[in-house]
Amino acid sequence: MSKKDVMTAIYLRDQNRFADLINVHCFNGKAVIHPEDVQEMDSTQISAEKNGYSRRYQDLIRKVACRTQFILIGVEEQSQVDYAMPIRVMRYDAGRYEQQLQDKRREHQKEKDLSEKEFLSGISREDSFLPVVTIVLYFGKHWDGARNLHELLDMDKLPVEMRKFVVNYPLHLIEVGSYPYVDQFKTDLRLVFGFLQNAENKEKLLKFVRQEREELSDLAEDAYDLISAFSEIEGLKKFKKKSQTGKERINMFKALDDMIEDAREEGRDRLLREMIRKKLERHNSIESIAQMLEIDVEMVEKIAKEL
Repeated sequence: MSKKDVMTAIYLRDQNRFADLINVHCFNGKAVIHPEDVQEMDSTQISAEKNGYSRRYQDLIRKVACRTQFILIGVEEQSQVDYAMPIRVMRYDAGRYEQQLQDKRREHQKEKDLSEKEFLSGISREDSFLPVVTIVLYFGKHWDGARNLHELLDMDKLPVEMRKFVVNYPLHLIEVGSYPYVDQFKTDLRLVFGFLQNAENKEKLLKFVRQEREELSDLAEDAYDLISAFSEIEGLKKFKKKSQTGKERINMFKALDDMIEDAREEGRDRLLREMIRKKLERHNSIESIAQMLEIDVEMVEKIAKEL
């Protein structure tokens, strides 16, 4: 798992956020899934092979009580497009079904309760499995990869009569940068998605930050870290290092305010240097430049040496 995978998994371990994500994406914002319905699971998949066992790691997987049924919901973080993603997700989902199958077979072997007819499959006729769903959470600019299995196949070359026999497998994709249901989130997912959607446009970002000033002034550390990692705004990382107090809440509004002030100071510094350079070219003395600009002689001398 990459650093961003780990950060996303840590962020979505919060049951309130996980439930919020599923409610908005799957139930149009209705509070069908509650935080207490979300149960932790090991993200490791172990499958038997000829030469032993293989391990596959999913970013995050949860067992969720969905009304009267449990369902396994996985979340995969993507920073870049994976052009084989439908097949990759199929493998994750198939791995979860395979794991359930192996668990049931072990249980029946222990209980020795199968009929002769059921013995071959290793499960009983009444056994059922938990449904599996994987959601791909994409933080990049635009997903230009396949959105289902058929887009990876040369379906057009198949006879029309044959196409209906080739099972499709859709990708459940959330593109963070263009997700249209951000306002339906009840948790700080709304702030994370909203910030990242506006991160590349300074005017829109400033407007968003001013609108959300109160909540951004008291942001959870893992939410701040996620925004910092995916927006790639270097000043956010610097602010956290500078203001690290061991608290689990961070004032992102102040971080951005400090960045703006730093940018202004850099602008003023560049302007001052340019003014001093021009006056030196006109053969003004250090003392006269300091007097004209109303600054210390020592500062003029320091800048003059650097020019």
